[in-house]
Amino acid sequence: MSTDPDKDALSWSGETDPTHIAAPAAAKPQLAGTLDERADAANPVLLVVMGILAGVYLLYAVGWGIHAFTTSVPVSGVFFGIMYQLGEAFSIASPFLWAGAVWLLVKKPVWRLLWLFVGVLVLAPWPFIFGG
Repeated sequence: MSTDPDKDALSWSGETDPTHIAAPAAAKPQLAGTLDERADAANPVLLVVMGILAGVYLLYAVGWGIHAFTTSVPVSGVFFGIMYQLGEAFSIASPFLWAGAVWLLVKKPVWRLLWLFVGVLVLAPWPFIFGG
């Protein structure tokens, strides 16, 4: 502790802590691998493409919803009617389920983008698109 009260009033007790913001760069701990992962994840082009794909998935869910709510159940029987409506509910939720599964299970941005493009082809609301 310093004998000068003015210097004591203008200093913090944790200034020499290596995790302190104003600490020298050499004293700060380095986290291994996080800079490379952040650089890939924060790529502006990648973020724009993923945003566009998110919009496509939202439109797919809307297309499946429009198809599900404008068609009647073409089967007879309680069990088959329930199963048909369950299939319609899953078709509406499928773009969100696919995107969530890709986001949680695939770690590399290039593979994540590839699987999202595969989902664009697989999950398209073909009955809504072709009017079937």
